[in-house]
Amino acid sequence: MSYWITAIADFGIGVSVLIPERMGLNEFVYPMGLMSAVAISWGIMLLIADRRPFERRWVLIPTIIVIAMLTSVNVYAASKHLIDFSVGYLLLGTSLIGLITFSLIRNRSEA
Repeated sequence: MSYWITAIADFGIGVSVLIPERMGLNEFVYPMGLMSAVAISWGIMLLIADRRPFERRWVLIPTIIVIAMLTSVNVYAASKHLIDFSVGYLLLGTSLIGLITFSLIRNRSEA
């Protein structure tokens, strides 16, 4: 479940960053395309890792780091009034980190 939920979130991010208004911009800028490519690629990697979840559980560790960084950037940008603060994004990020951490801990005890 951790792989699929985070992959879906990555695909959502990959699409939403291509919409300038969602990024607080008036037009498309190059870094939006870069972020989209990275997010969609990460989502694909998570789906591939789901094929052998126990052997590839290491993928969840950098995924936690990425989610924590994205959540931190979101909070920082909101604190600088670059974007509107969204409790939903904060809850999504912390919920995903909690879910993945739970999955890792549970997998370590079963491995």
